[in-house]
Amino acid sequence: MKLRLLLFGLIMFIIPTQAQSLIGLTKDEVRNVIKKEHRDLLKDNSIVIQEYNYLKFVKRNGDATLIVYFSDDDICKTSKFVYDYAVLDEVVKNLNRQHEKVEDYIWRDRYIQVTLTKQEWYFTVRTTKI
Repeated sequence: MKLRLLLFGLIMFIIPTQAQSLIGLTKDEVRNVIKKEHRDLLKDNSIVIQEYNYLKFVKRNGDATLIVYFSDDDICKTSKFVYDYAVLDEVVKNLNRQHEKVEDYIWRDRYIQVTLTKQEWYFTVRTTKI
């Protein structure tokens, strides 16, 4: 039993979740949420695309990336986690626990929709306002 609790705790620490939606937050608020709730994510300035208003964060171990997109007024309109397939089962379990599943790979809360999309080498989890 103790081993299960320890493993669950490690999984929750290792895998970024979307427990708090970033939708509607300002850039500064997003930075604060990441700093407080996702300490394993580091800001990544390696590639800057001027056409888009976004912040990018990378997990310390490199198996996940978070990209947060903003409106012209610096309000978050969507966020996207990019994951390695090694964590697919854990991410799906977390999404099932945190949101209401409405279709395969689609979850909803009152104001947001979360969509998991499988790609060839990775999968994404996008959160948007509905």
